[in-house]
Formats: sequence, structure tokens, C-alpha cells
Amino acid sequence: MNQTLQKLRELAQESALTAQDSDVKTRRKYESCAQIAAPLIRAFKDVENEFVRISILKQIWPRDYHRRDDRVRVLLVGMLGPREAPYGLKLAVPQGYLRFEVTLKPDGSPVFTCVRDTDGQRPMSMDFPDGDRWLEFFYKSIADLVEL
Repeated sequence: MNQTLQKLRELAQESALTAQDSDVKTRRKYESCAQIAAPLIRAFKDVENEFVRISILKQIWPRDYHRRDDRVRVLLVGMLGPREAPYGLKLAVPQGYLRFEVTLKPDGSPVFTCVRDTDGQRPMSMDFPDGDRWLEFFYKSIADLVEL
């Protein structure tokens, strides 16, 4: 085998190993975020079968609210992250969406974020100093939507 082919094979092998390392790091990052976000996901699952206020359904879906499920689960647009390791969720709310998610800083410390996407306006992002305050804001947000 000549030197050029040998060098090309070495580069291809290094590239494949780098890609595998990157995949492992990404998977670990998602798993870490999912562990931190687990209380949020559990809190949503605790209320997903509760009734949504009709006034809220009318504001979100004015034309066909009566055809929608009237349970909180209808507000879930989607879980953020891989199916096996969700690190947040996105909810439909009047005039837009509310997204709760956990990310990691380069040093590995968590960032607890809530983003309010309002139709036609810039998204408003809120970072919380800890998971407890972030979760408390989630409770307050859901309390405004649920028929208690």
C-alpha cells in the first residue's frame, strides 16, 4: 500500500472516531438535561388529564375549540429532545407558545429557560437561577390554564 492511501485511510478512521465521540457527547448531554428536566415532565404528566378552561381553548383555537380535546394534554405541542430523553416541552397558549427547557453551559451547569413565543412579536426568554423557581413558574403558568 502506498503512503497516500495509508494517510487517507488514517484520516478516514480519525474522522469516524471523531463522529462517534461527538455522538456519545451529544447523547450524554441530552441524558443529563433529561435528568434535570424530569420534575417538569412529571409535573406535566400529573396534570395532562385535567380539564383546560374553555375560555383558554377559545383563545387558542377560536374556530374549532369545540372539536378539540378539553384536557391539558391537548396543549402539548411536543416534547423537546429525543423521545427517550426529553429535556423540555412546548405548550400552546393564547397568542402563541410557551417553551420550558433545560440546556447546559459549556462548564456543565444547567440553564433553566422559559421562552414565550407570541404571534408576530419577538420571543421573550426568561432564565431562572435554579430548577425550583423554573418549576414554580411552570406551575403558575399551568394554573392559569387549568379548570380547578
